Amino acid sequence: MARKTFMSLGTINTILNTAPLIIQGATRLLKAIKEKNSMESKENDIPATVEGIKNELERVNKRLEDTSNTTIEQIRLIEELAKQNELLAESLQKLNRKSNLIALISIIAIFFVLLYLFLA
Repeated sequence: MARKTFMSLGTINTILNTAPLIIQGATRLLKAIKEKNSMESKENDIPATVEGIKNELERVNKRLEDTSNTTIEQIRLIEELAKQNELLAESLQKLNRKSNLIALISIIAIFFVLLYLFLA
């Protein structure tokens, strides 16, 4: 049987607070990728004139700039995901400490109950 795990309110709060930033980053990244794909799908004719070469050079420069922007968006998205993972890890550590404390208190309580039953 699968074991259900419940997230603490802090963990859920962390996810909800960072989700909009991650969604915005992913949206910008997807938009940049779509723009890149639409530019690549255009026909690549070999320019026959100097003006055509200049236009092609501008197009290549634009693609390089778009690629750079896409890379920046990927880095931002990765940073946001890393921050979210760090906050989730901290939340899980706190939850683990609380669970260990509850387990210790439970063991002590069981010990005293058994001691009371043994002495009674």
